[in-house]
Amino acid sequence: MSATFSVEVTARDAQGATATSFSGPVDLTLEGSVVVGVLTGNTHVNAVNGVARFSNLHITGICTSCVLKAAASGLTGATSAPFDVVSVL
Repeated sequence: MSATFSVEVTARDAQGATATSFSGPVDLTLEGSVVVGVLTGNTHVNAVNGVARFSNLHITGICTSCVLKAAASGLTGATSAPFDVVSVL
């Protein structure tokens, strides 16, 4: 079985509001105890009005206590809550 998912990342200004003027590239990576596999799909997108939408993502293999990390030049990165991916044979 192959499941895809989407993630939305919002750039924030110093007051915590959406930084609608940000339109730069944002990268999404998978980090943690990845036993086998990778993050595939649209992992590099440009933000539109401060929001980066990553679609058609898929994690292959097994991953425990993994996180997704979003990074963009000039901005503080963001990290998801930890999660597990268990592949059943």
